[in-house]
Amino acid sequence: MSTPRRYFKELRFRQLRALVELARGRTFTAVASALGISVPAAWQQIRALEEEFGTAMVRQHGKTVAFTEQGALLVELAQPLVESFDRIRELFADQNQKLTRRITVATTASLLLHELQKPLELYRRHNPDVQLSFIDRPSVMALKHLEDGEADVAIVGQINSPDHPRLEATPVSSYPFVLVCPMGHPLLNAKTLKASDIIKCSLVMPGPGSNSHRHVQDVFEAAGLWQKANVALSASTFDIVVGYVRMGFGISVTSVSPMILKDAAAGHSSYRGVAFRDLARLFGREEIVFLHRKAKLELPHHRAFREIVVNALQE
Repeated sequence: MSTPRRYFKELRFRQLRALVELARGRTFTAVASALGISVPAAWQQIRALEEEFGTAMVRQHGKTVAFTEQGALLVELAQPLVESFDRIRELFADQNQKLTRRITVATTASLLLHELQKPLELYRRHNPDVQLSFIDRPSVMALKHLEDGEADVAIVGQINSPDHPRLEATPVSSYPFVLVCPMGHPLLNAKTLKASDIIKCSLVMPGPGSNSHRHVQDVFEAAGLWQKANVALSASTFDIVVGYVRMGFGISVTSVSPMILKDAAAGHSSYRGVAFRDLARLFGREEIVFLHRKAKLELPHHRAFREIVVNALQE
């Protein structure tokens, strides 16, 4: 006689959804707000999971929570299921031709101005019915827009390839860190270049909160040199960096698009009066990745966008 299959009698989808929302917001108040329930009810959803699986899923630290090893595992397993379930209505409407097709992309000004122009033009040509909208932010902020559900995809720079358990990440390119100097600056021709040589000059830093700003500061701090830094300006865009370096306010160390370096080498007027020197040996590279939320069900126009952008940037 066959043994009857045991089903999770108490396991409900809303409990898994509460767990995934807790991974997003890290507080039960955030879960309650996202699901439209009370805070005690949010607690009950997680407690029901713990009882069903016979193990602790979270530990509370003040107002925030941390996941146990088992809780983190269940989040990893449940998140694609929740994301896919949330997409069923959209996917049905799309297949039934009742969905307004749109994609919101969070990315940086540099990528919008350079690497993304051709693939976006190609995508619009083949998908004229899709509404594209963009959130122009530094990489850290663009990533947060994706994590908060305000963007469908993010194309951003990362240092040291951090893990994103709820996101699919596809590497597409990389920006080397370079020295940006006025033409004829002595650092351009120095046989060897050390961080201690660079810190002696006034600095035009990339924008506060950007990957480049944080990484450059981290490298100088690791060398015990940051306290000697003379920051003349923190610029919000690369064009401002170039402009103030050209004016003699200082030099800069920042990650730079290979397309910019190619244009500069070709004598593009935007970069006249400045010169670049590769500093990847000292400062490394900023990796560019295409990120989207994990889900087994991917809308066709989202998949087409991902494939066009990834293929174009990986060439």
